[in-house]
Amino acid sequence: MLMIAAMAQASAAAIDNAISGLEAEVSRHAASVHTLEKQLRKTIDTRVAVFLSLANPEALDLDSVELFLNGRPVGNHLFTLSDRDSLEAGHSYPLFSGHMADGNHQLTAVINARAVNKRFVRREVVHPFRKVSGAMQLQMSIDATGPDYEPRVSLDKQPWAGAATSEAGNAAIARPNRQKELLQDAEQARQQGRLDKAGQILAGMKEGYLAAVGYMNLAADFAETDLDPSRALVALRVAMSMAAHDTESARSRDLLDQLHLRAGYLALNNEEYDKALGFLEKVSLDSYHAPRALYLHGLALSGKENHRGAMQSWHRAKKFPLAFPGVAEAWIGMGRGYDIAGYPGQAGESWLAANVAFEGERTTLSKLADGIKSDGAYKTLVTDARGPQTQWFLSDSRTLTQPRMAYLLRFLEKADTQIGVRRVAGLDEMSAILEENRHNLEVFAQVIEHHGGMNDLLVAARELAATGRALGQQVLQARQQASGQLDELALAFVANEDRRMEHAIDRTEQQVAHLYEYLALEKLAYEASGEGAQ
Repeated sequence: MLMIAAMAQASAAAIDNAISGLEAEVSRHAASVHTLEKQLRKTIDTRVAVFLSLANPEALDLDSVELFLNGRPVGNHLFTLSDRDSLEAGHSYPLFSGHMADGNHQLTAVINARAVNKRFVRREVVHPFRKVSGAMQLQMSIDATGPDYEPRVSLDKQPWAGAATSEAGNAAIARPNRQKELLQDAEQARQQGRLDKAGQILAGMKEGYLAAVGYMNLAADFAETDLDPSRALVALRVAMSMAAHDTESARSRDLLDQLHLRAGYLALNNEEYDKALGFLEKVSLDSYHAPRALYLHGLALSGKENHRGAMQSWHRAKKFPLAFPGVAEAWIGMGRGYDIAGYPGQAGESWLAANVAFEGERTTLSKLADGIKSDGAYKTLVTDARGPQTQWFLSDSRTLTQPRMAYLLRFLEKADTQIGVRRVAGLDEMSAILEENRHNLEVFAQVIEHHGGMNDLLVAARELAATGRALGQQVLQARQQASGQLDELALAFVANEDRRMEHAIDRTEQQVAHLYEYLALEKLAYEASGEGAQ
């Protein structure tokens, strides 16, 4: 096993080194294409940008826009809450920035939105346009009016204002982050067992997400080493205070849910049931952590001998997919609750229903494994998790009720799977960059040949195109290798989940067997008594 682990680490290091080298090569290639573009722009400007605006922000809640130019997909934009706020404020959203040769072209947009009358609309609109010499900016405006609120799209040419750039943001990311450095120092001290030193470093950090993560990790160490949970709970309370100051509300909410879940678990183990209930009731019901919080909430109520309340919590947890921690336990807990309440018949029915649910989940896992083997883990678990179409109703809390999304979230809990997914996603991004460069170089060569008199630029464009094709093959090979490693991790994960369901089935069968044994003994005792004889 040690040899296998060493070989896996060596293979992972090799693919990481190859990806790092490819990133540098693709970056240099993109820079060369950009340099050629700037040289060409002095004579011929092929730039085209497409922006989006809402003419009637109150009529449509825009979810996503898929954009195609001459049938070629150039963008699939899922709008966040901040994007929607910006559009509603009257701002334009950049959809595309690239290059096109002069002549006739066709823009196709697929719009997904929810109208003010709560009706979901998905419409495809096609607009022809003509690219003339010089940079071109297209403004796509979406309007909708009652009573049908059908989206209508207009396309107008506007003076070139320049496409949005992220250079300033990249520069900010490149600058050293002092808070990250402090968290790394604290983590190093913590891993060395110097918990007091880690606490001192964390005390010097600014309030926010990183400090909260540091205190959460410190609380985990306190919980592991201390018999009393006091220090761990104090660290978690500090982490909650830090997380509340995070500027990203969604990230803050998720971390707070996780912190309240951990605090509730510690209090429950210490038989402080009221304190546990106080923590667990703060976990959002549309959170990834909700199922386990509901299961623990039921245990705390059961500890207070409120078995009816416990069963209510477990019944709510049962509505989530069995992939989530706590859901299988809630199914089993329901039967136990009926048993304690004195309803053995209903207890047996509940355990038998749980058994059927667990068997059905094994079928789901078998299909998931087949999909991984045929299509690969990245497509089966990541790409397809949100369904074939990007639709607004997949962006809300009901996403958590999708079994495939549930297994994706579970799959991404471990660091090695996160790294594996990041490898494949990074290589796909490189392929997309090279494909965009290929298209742009074709446009450059076409306009250079049409214009004439720039042979040196034509030679450079063709050389860069050849280099891009070679890089594309290397990226494809690296992607196949990275995908293979991710497939192995995914199949091992699915096999482990199947064993978990098998174990849950064993538990329910044992409970049913014990119940039948108890009922049989009760019957014998009854028959042996005078009442039975009479």
